[in-house]
This record gives sequence, C-alpha cells and structure tokens, in this order.
Amino acid sequence: MVDISPPGINQSWGVTTRASGVTALISVFAYAVMILGLALAAWSGIESYLRKPASGQAIIAAAVLEVILLIQSVISILKMIGGAQVAEPVTFYAYLGGVLLPLPLGIYLARIERTRWGSLSLCFTAVVVAVMMLRLLQLWRMGNVNA
Repeated sequence: MVDISPPGINQSWGVTTRASGVTALISVFAYAVMILGLALAAWSGIESYLRKPASGQAIIAAAVLEVILLIQSVISILKMIGGAQVAEPVTFYAYLGGVLLPLPLGIYLARIERTRWGSLSLCFTAVVVAVMMLRLLQLWRMGNVNA
C-alpha cells in the first residue's frame, strides 16, 4: 500500500494524529459545528415534515451555531496571520468567508416564510454549513502539519 498522506502526518488505521494544540482546538470547533449543524438540520427537517414553521428555539440554535462559526473563523485568521500555511489558500479563504453566509440566509428565510418551507430552508442551510466546515477542516489539516 502506498502512503499518499502529506509529509509529517502519521496515519495509522485511518486515524490521523497531530501534536498541535491549535490544530486540535480548530478540530474541536469544526467537529462541534458539524455535529450541531447536522442536529439543527434534523430538527428543522422534522419540523418541516410535520408541516410546522421553524421554531424560535431552532432559530436561536442557528444563531448560536453562527457565533461558533465566527469564533472558528477568527481563530483561523489569527493562526494564518501567525504564520500557519494551508495547501490551497484561495480555496481556504473562500470557504472561510462562504461558511458564514448560509445560516443568516436560512434564519432570514425561516423568519419571513412562516410555513414548512421556512423550516426546510433552515434545514438545508444547516447541512450546507456542516459540509463546508468539513471541507475547511480538510484544507486546514492538509497545510498545517506542525502548525
């Protein structure tokens, strides 16, 4: 079997290990965003299936998720200013800015569309955020072996 992992990454049984505390912090935030995003998507999807508009609690959860995304973005930007490198900087910055856009749009649509389609809009944007965060984490790990 050929090892195609970037230099400095130790892969054992499909698990990548790193020694960086900041990379670990970014990973924790990224996994939290993905889990919360998928949980919000399930919650909003169930509300849509039940033909209910997005609940106030779901909208608050989306706002909390957006705050976590902002914190993640600030940490990433500060780390990049500090000298961390990513494999594809243009793609990384595009995702870093783009990941902040879907949830406010989903919240807006959920507030103005007080039918099941508002819930479905929030559901869709939460899935988009989870997938975008997964890609951001992949880009971060590709370039920050010892960051």
